[in-house]
Amino acid sequence: MSPLEISALGPVRPPAEAVLAAAERRESQGFDAVWWADHLLHWFPDAIWTPDLVPQAERQPSPHVWMDPFAMIAAAAQRTSEIRLGVGVTDLVRNHPAQIARAALTLDHLTEGRFVLGIGSGESLNLSPYGLPADRPVSRLEEGVEIIRRFFADAGPLDFEGEHFRLSSASVGLRPVGDDPPPIWIAAHRPRGLRLVGGAADGWLPFARTPELYTEMLQDVHAAARAAGRDPDAITPGLYARIVVAESDEQAVQAIDASFLMRFIALTLPDESFQADGAQHPLGEGVFGLTTFLPTELDRTTAERLAGAVPVEVMRSAAVHGTPDQISAQLSRFVEAGARHIQLTNLTPLVAPPMAARSEELMGEAISALRALEAAS
Repeated sequence: MSPLEISALGPVRPPAEAVLAAAERRESQGFDAVWWADHLLHWFPDAIWTPDLVPQAERQPSPHVWMDPFAMIAAAAQRTSEIRLGVGVTDLVRNHPAQIARAALTLDHLTEGRFVLGIGSGESLNLSPYGLPADRPVSRLEEGVEIIRRFFADAGPLDFEGEHFRLSSASVGLRPVGDDPPPIWIAAHRPRGLRLVGGAADGWLPFARTPELYTEMLQDVHAAARAAGRDPDAITPGLYARIVVAESDEQAVQAIDASFLMRFIALTLPDESFQADGAQHPLGEGVFGLTTFLPTELDRTTAERLAGAVPVEVMRSAAVHGTPDQISAQLSRFVEAGARHIQLTNLTPLVAPPMAARSEELMGEAISALRALEAAS
């Protein structure tokens, strides 16, 4: 079994020096990777981004402050030497597969082989407001991954005739810096996406509410890998884990329950998560908020109504929370379910800004405890 990897989400807001210093710090702390999200908009409606509801609005006028992840990785590559640097995740609607292939190979050179390409089907909030298509996302992803793989393997010229992409004697002449191209990780949760992970991905980066759900999805990935003639162990099972860490479980729960922003994060969960707590998703039956939630469509009244309809139980389930020991114990259950790479996203500064500095120290304690549990197993 491969060693457990632990990674962190990279900061995406200015100043740039703080972003780069964070990458250096994560390397010195022993993290295996840093991932940068690729967003244009955040999940928070502009209508609620006011100091009376969101303290952060006092010093940050817009919730939609995102630096370009590819540029940040290029800069971080010059300040680090060992830690892997990934985009987690981009999509193939805003960017053509040839452009992504070229960018990935460029970062492969700049990082000397440390770049990881994370791809997903896309989120409506990054597409619809910009006039980009959000229909048939998985079939587009399937075609795009195939094209990127072909460009990684062959400088071209390449021909391709699909429903979404067409190539005619197209080339990306840049070659990988080493023997292997950048690994491709896919974020997927639904059956068709999980089949794509099994058939075409080097790694898998999902969100899972429970270890049991994670096990079910991983079984689908492995079944798809075997059906494609691949070794299931060739795919690194990852986990995107949001955490709220505090001195006590009570303090963590209080921070979550009191956070207005946590209600909008909960709206990104699938309807099944609400049903598990005896509720229905405020956005409608059967929705998967992560891919369909559009904050730009919400005025203040509607946003407050939707936020108020989120049960506290669902809010709490949207993040692994508690003391460092409690968090490590919860994450270890996902490790037992098969996860070999855990990306930690510390939500504590977002939901409770006064707890931000201490949460960094406590997150370090949680990681040490998790590694100790892994070593003892």
